[in-house]
Amino acid sequence: MTTNSKKPKKRMLDISHPKTNHSAPLSYLKDKKIVPPKVEKNIEKELQKLDRETEKFLKEEAYRFKKEEQLEKRVKARKSKIKNYIFSGLVLILLAVIIYALVEFLPKAEIKIITKKTEWSFTDSITANKNIAQIDIFQKQIPAEIFSARKNFNFSFAATGKKSVQQKAKGKIIIYNAYSSSPQILIATTRFLAPDGKIFRLEERTVVPGAKIVEGKIIPSSIEAEVVADQPGPQYNIGPVSRFSIPGFQGTEKYQGFYAESKEPMKGGFIGEKAFPTDEDIKKAKEKAEQDLKSYIESFLSLQIPQEFKIIDGSRQFNILKEEVNKETDEKGNFTLFAEGESLVIGFRENDIKNLLENIAQKELGAHFRLKDYKLEYETGQPDFSQGRISFAVNFQGVFEEPVDLENLKQQILNKNEKDLKNLISTLPNIQKATISFWPFWVKKVPDDLKRVKIEVE
Repeated sequence: MTTNSKKPKKRMLDISHPKTNHSAPLSYLKDKKIVPPKVEKNIEKELQKLDRETEKFLKEEAYRFKKEEQLEKRVKARKSKIKNYIFSGLVLILLAVIIYALVEFLPKAEIKIITKKTEWSFTDSITANKNIAQIDIFQKQIPAEIFSARKNFNFSFAATGKKSVQQKAKGKIIIYNAYSSSPQILIATTRFLAPDGKIFRLEERTVVPGAKIVEGKIIPSSIEAEVVADQPGPQYNIGPVSRFSIPGFQGTEKYQGFYAESKEPMKGGFIGEKAFPTDEDIKKAKEKAEQDLKSYIESFLSLQIPQEFKIIDGSRQFNILKEEVNKETDEKGNFTLFAEGESLVIGFRENDIKNLLENIAQKELGAHFRLKDYKLEYETGQPDFSQGRISFAVNFQGVFEEPVDLENLKQQILNKNEKDLKNLISTLPNIQKATISFWPFWVKKVPDDLKRVKIEVE
């Protein structure tokens, strides 16, 4: 027997529970007639109960949200009050600092004073003397210093003259004594023979020192001497020679014991036309050498003089100490001139001039006058280097003032108002004009602190 066993179909429903309408689900169930009436009634009660609980929950949540919102507002209000208190406190502190600064630091008084001025001039001669150490008001003298420098140079100049000449070669030799411990005199013109047969003669008398005897052995002694060729001509311009013999000792024991050598070539042997300096060449050479030497020495000396020293026109002297002209010309036709010169400068400190003239002015105006400004011009000096002094005229234009005792004045003006301050300053005889200013604008008197009082004098 075949039975159709079919599982009963179930209808699934979603039950929603709107809080404003509960009748729709119930009516839907009634219409469908899928539950018994009793069960339906129980469901309805459960739904009504659920509805009440939901409504209660919603009211509680709304109340809790309201409480939290009120609490948040109270917290924000409290924070706002704290911020206001802090801000107000900071403003009060700032105001207190500003008020303290205004009272303690800002009140200032500034006074600009123009003193009475007196013009004084001086036009006369003054002497700077190296033999005095201090200013002499009565003699109108100040200390001076003399600076000097000495230099020498070999100058070369072209010779324009021409002449036929015959010149002998010259050079130096070293003479040895390997003969005995006794010195040996060689007269001028003593001959020295080169291996090639050329003769050179001593230019001056020479004494060759004795040799040394050490443990029975002779240690040769030596001396340098100048020689000149026996004949003129370029053939005597020979190179270094390792051994010259002395023909005058030939045939004696001294011939082997005395000998010479040259370590440099012989030079100057010449026959023919050669340049030579004319008198005009020598004159121009001296003028040029003196000019160049003077310029160099004076430039060098100027760098050695301390900056505080004043050097006026006419305070220099240049002297040529030595001049030697070598008329022998070289292979380029130039002759040489050796010159030695000395430059002297006498200077003084300009501050000594200022002090001297200020002292002279004080004798006329009064000892309390002080030099405020001046203009000073110098005339050309008249030096006497042998006496170590220089005289010169000066044109001095000075402005003098009677000084103000600023420290004493500051003490007198403390705490004085503008009126009393003007009365006080007007009684001072050495003040021509004064300008008074207070700061800030509400200050009406001089502060009692010296640090806040400023006085400028013009």
